[in-house]
Amino acid sequence: MDGVAHIGKGVYMIDNGGLYYDRTNATYVIRSDNKAIIVDTGYASRYDRVKRALTSIGVSRTELSVIALTHVHLDHCGAASRLVRDYPNATVLVHPKGSRHLIDPSKLLESTKSIFRPRDFEAMGGMDPMDPSRVVEVSDEEDVGVGGVTLRTIYTPGHAPHHVAYLLLPHNYVLVGDALSTRGTVFSFPLPDTVPPRFDYEQGLRSIERIFDLKGKLILLTHYGGYLSTEELREEELSLYRGWFERIRALKNDKLNHDAIAEIFIREYESVLRAPLHPIARDWIRRYVLGAYLSV
Repeated sequence: MDGVAHIGKGVYMIDNGGLYYDRTNATYVIRSDNKAIIVDTGYASRYDRVKRALTSIGVSRTELSVIALTHVHLDHCGAASRLVRDYPNATVLVHPKGSRHLIDPSKLLESTKSIFRPRDFEAMGGMDPMDPSRVVEVSDEEDVGVGGVTLRTIYTPGHAPHHVAYLLLPHNYVLVGDALSTRGTVFSFPLPDTVPPRFDYEQGLRSIERIFDLKGKLILLTHYGGYLSTEELREEELSLYRGWFERIRALKNDKLNHDAIAEIFIREYESVLRAPLHPIARDWIRRYVLGAYLSV
């Protein structure tokens, strides 16, 4: 199936195409007992790609039961209203702090527009308001049964104050959204996902610890792919996260602005790689540096 990878029993990863590049943004699908779950939807502009992938997996209009959002940033939720429109039995799970942005996305869209270049914002495809009756609020350690599987919500703020991860049972996979670093073939190295405007360092640190305390088998990242949940990965994530903030804090104290700091990081990464960074990696470094810069 083009753009679809089989992760485990009834679990699939769709490459939803991100903003401009493949292998940057994932939508996960879980099928069990003639019911299906989606975790994170991708941008509205990539909806047709996700829908084609659902069809290739065999998910019918009536089979999709749950659209679980880790948080309401457009790369994770933009296509949710279109899925609800076309899949009549689907409800959307979201943290209570994020639900209002699904029902009235105007503030979310304005915030996103203020951060991204105009051409990038337009390419996202916006987001339509959602019928409140299709939105289900979930907070911490709530179990949602679908077919023969269960999603357990794990409140993981830091990246956003309404961020949740999902523990998939009985698989023991953890779908972590943006609570851990951005990884994958496009990026060449992990990047702490510290986007503006409301990143919180202390909460983010606790969320990393909490995710690994779950002792899951696999970590499934929206950006991008699956990784074994090991103690080595825990230590790498914690070290990377702490070091990222310590370095940015020190450079900010030296009176460098966020653009100058991002250029330092880009030059250093390119020196190690001995090659130019992928364009999206350069863009994301600038955005992640800005989020950390504003929070230290």
